[in-house]
Amino acid sequence: MKIKMKVNGQEVGAAGGLDHFVLDQVRRSMQEKVAGVTCPQHMMSAAIQVNGESLSGLKVQIQACCDSMRQRVAKALA
Repeated sequence: MKIKMKVNGQEVGAAGGLDHFVLDQVRRSMQEKVAGVTCPQHMMSAAIQVNGESLSGLKVQIQACCDSMRQRVAKALA
């Protein structure tokens, strides 16, 4: 499953710093939670995008093939 993170409009990569360390931990946690989650009807995985102005204001967007899959991913992340 693809997980993309942006803070202040800039995509976050593997650069150093505490913020990047925290975001990397968040990304890994999300990947573990949704590993293997695919839509049983369409046989597709979802894409997750995390955006925000700061670490405390991150918002998660789930792009999926159908509403049922979006709900499955949201439940796995909860």
